[in-house]
Amino acid sequence: TVSPMRTRIWSSPHNDDQPAVIASLAGFDYHVFVPAIRCKASSHCREKHGFVSDGDVSGTFCDEHWKSKYATEEQRNNVDEDENDGMGKFGIAILSKYPIVEIRTHQYRRYKRKTLRNAMACRVCLPNNTHFWVVNTHLGCHFIGREQYLQSKELVTFVDFLVEERLASKTTETTSSYGVIVCGDFNSPPLLSSIRTLRQSGLCDVWQTSAGNTGLIAGGTFPSHARVLGVPFLSCVRKFLRLDYIFLHESGRREIVCKSVHVQDGGYDCLMASDHLPVNAIFLVGPLC
Repeated sequence: TVSPMRTRIWSSPHNDDQPAVIASLAGFDYHVFVPAIRCKASSHCREKHGFVSDGDVSGTFCDEHWKSKYATEEQRNNVDEDENDGMGKFGIAILSKYPIVEIRTHQYRRYKRKTLRNAMACRVCLPNNTHFWVVNTHLGCHFIGREQYLQSKELVTFVDFLVEERLASKTTETTSSYGVIVCGDFNSPPLLSSIRTLRQSGLCDVWQTSAGNTGLIAGGTFPSHARVLGVPFLSCVRKFLRLDYIFLHESGRREIVCKSVHVQDGGYDCLMASDHLPVNAIFLVGPLC
């Protein structure tokens, strides 16, 4: 067994597969984890980082092309194992009740000496054989937003490719393909250039399009409690910033409709699970829904 370790300086020591554990506890049969970096906290203020390979993806999914492309451990981890020895992984995940039949990944270009970040996409198949893409990302955290802006432009290209592919497949495949949903921690308030870039690309902010949700501070997700990285703040700053979003690409707005969206803010679990509060949305999927 692997001894518990701190992957990041702000994380708790553990040695479990967190996406797999969360998926099991939540009752989701499918999940995908895509690391952005390998890392280990070498002290209370220093981290050692390592690289990941394109095939370094784990979880329970049904993408046979991906599995055949990265059939062996060596193909999935074609990086220097000595360099990464003893490191954990830091990245993003998607959990699903329904089969994940295709995976796409993208690693953003590194901004100066900041931590590498990434995006992932999963094509989910519903019981009626309709498909839709879910994109998850975690943008960097640059005070004036330059890092987020550059990454948002890469994300637009990544999403546009999925949209073009989806529209082309609607004329050649028997399965129905319904839109692209984009979500994640964008580390960007609504007025930052990164969010403007995403909106101008055709991504619709479901918080704004859902009835009754207005204002810049409404929908705040950060900080989830009055302590940030262990440092106490005044309770009035709770949920002061809106940094987490769910978008729907305009190409699928006639086929996917956001019925409701809200920030979940209740109970001890929401406060302790993350320094961000979760954003929950319910979508109706189908033609002219």
